[in-house]
Amino acid sequence: MSTLQNTISMMETLPETDLIKIQNFTKKLSQRHELEAADEAVGKFLPPKSREDIYRDLEISRQQAAEGKYQEAGEFLAELRAEYGI
Repeated sequence: MSTLQNTISMMETLPETDLIKIQNFTKKLSQRHELEAADEAVGKFLPPKSREDIYRDLEISRQQAAEGKYQEAGEFLAELRAEYGI
């Protein structure tokens, strides 16, 4: 008997509560895999930043906001939609 057949045979004897636990566990594994894949994809485009880099970027953004050097999100999104035909 193959591993798959053995697994199916064992699962057929399990109560519903155990099957639900297995189903929830496999969902969590799948979600974790998806998150790790997304992290890896983002990591290819955005290099990791140190705490100091993040704080420096935050300070720069605060200064820019205080100086009025910002754009409303709605305006920005409208420009993106127009530029890319979305």
